[in-house]
Amino acid sequence: MKLKVIRKFISGFLCLAILTNFFFSGIKNVHAVSNYVAKVTNDTLFRSTPNDLTNADGSNNVILELDKDTFITVIDGNKIKSDICSSGFVKALINNQEGYVCSNDLSNPTDDAYDRPWNTPKKAITGGAKWIASGYISRGQFTSYLKKFNVNPNANSAMFNHQYMENLAAPSSEAATSYKAYLNNDLLSLPLVFNIPVYADVNNEFENTRYDRPTGNLATIEVLDSVIDQEFENQLDAQGFPESYKRILRSLHQKHPNWTFIAMHTGVDFTYAVNVEKWVCAIQGNTAYYEYDGNNPIKSEPGWYRPNFATTAYYMDPRNFLTEKYILQFESLEYSDVYTEEVVQTILNNTFMKDISIIDNQSYKSIFVEAGKLNNISPVYLASLAKQESGTNGSGATNGLEFTYQGITYSGLFNFFNIGANSSAENPLRQGLVYASGNYCTICGNYFPGNPDDNIVPAYVSINNLGLKLYGNYLQGFNIGVTITALIAIDGHVTYSNDDIIKTGTILTFNDGTKYEAVVKGDLTGDGAVNSADILRLRQHLLGNNILKGAYGASGELTGDNEINSADLLKLRQYLLGQTNISQL
Repeated sequence: MKLKVIRKFISGFLCLAILTNFFFSGIKNVHAVSNYVAKVTNDTLFRSTPNDLTNADGSNNVILELDKDTFITVIDGNKIKSDICSSGFVKALINNQEGYVCSNDLSNPTDDAYDRPWNTPKKAITGGAKWIASGYISRGQFTSYLKKFNVNPNANSAMFNHQYMENLAAPSSEAATSYKAYLNNDLLSLPLVFNIPVYADVNNEFENTRYDRPTGNLATIEVLDSVIDQEFENQLDAQGFPESYKRILRSLHQKHPNWTFIAMHTGVDFTYAVNVEKWVCAIQGNTAYYEYDGNNPIKSEPGWYRPNFATTAYYMDPRNFLTEKYILQFESLEYSDVYTEEVVQTILNNTFMKDISIIDNQSYKSIFVEAGKLNNISPVYLASLAKQESGTNGSGATNGLEFTYQGITYSGLFNFFNIGANSSAENPLRQGLVYASGNYCTICGNYFPGNPDDNIVPAYVSINNLGLKLYGNYLQGFNIGVTITALIAIDGHVTYSNDDIIKTGTILTFNDGTKYEAVVKGDLTGDGAVNSADILRLRQHLLGNNILKGAYGASGELTGDNEINSADLLKLRQYLLGQTNISQL
């Protein structure tokens, strides 16, 4: 969700990877307007031509006077020699107006702490890595777990503050993504070191309590009660690990005897930590996860809700994630030479980052490794984070396209980690892109797919505009009863197979010719409504009399367990009684 960020993600689709790859690999016109952003170092003049104060026809060529410390976008650094400017004039842009300014009067380029504006993917990844490294890794929040749950008493920021994201499940999600790369490249055999939080009340009531996730735990925890390796046992005792930790770590030690486990004693009670964290966390996916105010779940932002105590406790309890797949959330995020380009590529496969950044003319795998080495941060972590934040197929934060936010139009901006995309913003994703501009430019670059005269808009752009998600060939995220007219008003590059309201089975045809089928959760009959007819249809399915298939089968899966059963029937009944909501994502 976010940096509180949208790390919520904007999580992945499927076929859009093909579209996004087509979009960038098919670029015929790449015009990076902002070669760099410069600061005016002396009061000077902005001219229509690189000449004296008058043009050949006698007209005045001064467009405006530039005050010292004004920022201006240099769009052509080739210097035009002149008697009145010994260093030469450069072509620049300010307030969407082009002109010329003497390069003597400009800094080159602006000295921004994070190298903004991020007007190419590489600048966004490298500058974002610098921001993460300086803001978190070097400040004591050096694991995925600590970036979310700041419980390190020795961190530079106060405990429970300075969190990178709201998404409660982010550390486990990042760990699972990294695990694939580690597994495929035999990195699990390395002598890895893990910093595992231990809470103050672990020897009391917390010792015998491990909270379950309401819809089922992510992993089965293997334990070993007998002591097999006394030297290892002595190490655990020296670290001060409680018995409930040791039972799990003994089992892991049998598989990975060269792993080292370090106890990070937080000094705070687990129950207290959970009660603090649940109000600064967010989650989505199932109503059983949510904290309620009466009959209504407490919303954090559209599609995201405050988690209840049990759900927060499950994700915060380190013991729930001491498995091969999830323990990487406790590994140090500092750079290591073992994280090669080949390792990073295993994370980027089947994503929009699997090949090169056309704009930078460099492979994404080498960009991540370069950014990691430069900023002392794991490139595997950076690639995993970008995949989580931007989705498998990219997002509005990774396409560089034009957008308008709070009355100002921007283009050519990228933010692969959604830095600055605060959840309290009017539009967090676009707020993050404004951060990426550094407030130095608005038209920071123009990137045209194919021939700009063709006016072809890639499907993923429209899908992002509409706030939808793609699962296979099905689009989800429609509000029940939303009209086609309302959707066309948001994005006019899509046509629909019917003209009244969105229904399960409605075919959406995008500007680039791609087609997807709509799924409205709860609309099992394809009329766009959720009513008693859908209850009947679900009963028929459960009795085996009339099996739901295709998009209609997807519309009947309401509880997030990827199957249709009696729990979905109960959910549908509760919705019709006004006791719960149906998540469309």
